[in-house]
Amino acid sequence: MGNREDLLRAARVCLAERGLRTTARDLANEAGVSLAAIGYHFGTKDALLAHAAAEAIGDALGAWIDKALREIPAGTAPGPTFAEFCARLPEGFAAVRTHLLTSFEHLTRLVRAGNPADTMGPAMQQTVAALTTILGKVHPQLSPPEVDGLAQLYHAYINGASLLWLASPDSVPTGASLRNAVAALAS
Repeated sequence: MGNREDLLRAARVCLAERGLRTTARDLANEAGVSLAAIGYHFGTKDALLAHAAAEAIGDALGAWIDKALREIPAGTAPGPTFAEFCARLPEGFAAVRTHLLTSFEHLTRLVRAGNPADTMGPAMQQTVAALTTILGKVHPQLSPPEVDGLAQLYHAYINGASLLWLASPDSVPTGASLRNAVAALAS
């Protein structure tokens, strides 16, 4: 592994052990690199932590999403419906609660510090690309632009629903309410 990968691994360890109290020195020591390596590869400690948090939640939630989409029995159309998937999201959020909290805390820090798009933009593009791959396999009947649009919809909904879930788990829309909403939009 190179310094960049060592830093990302170290950041995930430090986030799990220390959370936002993680210092740049903690990261450098855990990775076995100099403090300057953080600046060279990520610009700031917060950018490194945000990247690592995004990767951690992406890995954990991505694995859950992939499993959930494959476990939901298909209705009349190939693959599960959006509402069927969304109805299971609270279960996924519970599995990655710590990662969700860390991710939102880092996003708040990045927004207050300036432009979070530099750090979060690539992570969000990576997430949509991963969702596109998963959804393309689950819904092979869809065209590439349809799969990409669906991945963007899932990404936006997952992020919004995760914030609702953290604030009040019962506030996440049910599968039935989403089915009604999608039907209303289609008509």
